[in-house]
Amino acid sequence: MSVPSTITVIVATYERPAALDVVLRALSEQLGEPFEVVIADDGSGERTAEIVERWLARFEMSHVWQPNEGFQKARLLNRAALVARGGYLVFLDGDCVPRRGFVEAVRRAALPGWFVASKRVHLSPRFTERLLADSVPIWRWSSWHWLARAPRELFTSHHRQANRPGVLFPLRDRGRPWKPGSHEFRPPYNGYGYAFGVLREDFEQVNGFDMRFRGWDGEDVDIADRLRQAGVRCGWPGPDASVLHLWHTPGKQPASPPPREPGAIEAPVGLRELSRELAEAP
Repeated sequence: MSVPSTITVIVATYERPAALDVVLRALSEQLGEPFEVVIADDGSGERTAEIVERWLARFEMSHVWQPNEGFQKARLLNRAALVARGGYLVFLDGDCVPRRGFVEAVRRAALPGWFVASKRVHLSPRFTERLLADSVPIWRWSSWHWLARAPRELFTSHHRQANRPGVLFPLRDRGRPWKPGSHEFRPPYNGYGYAFGVLREDFEQVNGFDMRFRGWDGEDVDIADRLRQAGVRCGWPGPDASVLHLWHTPGKQPASPPPREPGAIEAPVGLRELSRELAEAP
């Protein structure tokens, strides 16, 4: 298994066009080599389509849309992965703004035997409102800048320790995947879905996301567990890969996860099943 030369960033979105616009702006200023973008849209309306159309000239980009029939993020991400051409897939939530070095940090960590997850800074409601209105280019801010502004711009009512900028943007980077003896990385509060990278071969080996997940979340933790069962370790690409999470009203509690056999690697209803379904569709 070799290191991939091409990367696809899959951005999941639903009816939050202003946030999507900021994320695409940050992606347009990424350092390093070009990459593909796929917008995975769970039934948004015309305003989101207008945002996507505006950015088509700036990226190699596709827009994958499915009807809004309840929260089906796992199905949507699998569908976007089927469209993606990259040998490495990066899944990014549409309200998580990547720093300028995000894609290059992930590219350096795209190594055989590893998948990657990141950390996030929760921005405060007031600051989120201002940056969406005034187009504040937070993706350009240095770690020192974030340290100087904290905690003024951060939302700290929960996960207080994990949200300290000194934890998220350390000046000394430890635990990169390519370092001998690196420990297994587990993101703060066990969340993977907001920024998650995996070799296409490994994604296909575990049959992608389990489409039986229909709820607010859980599909990300499930695929991370199955990748580990397959012998793929989780690493951290470093502080440049930390993402900036725009505040939103908390969603509903996660649905109960579907049952999975202990030690199972493949999703019972996943990428292959969706591929067959789409091929058979009229």
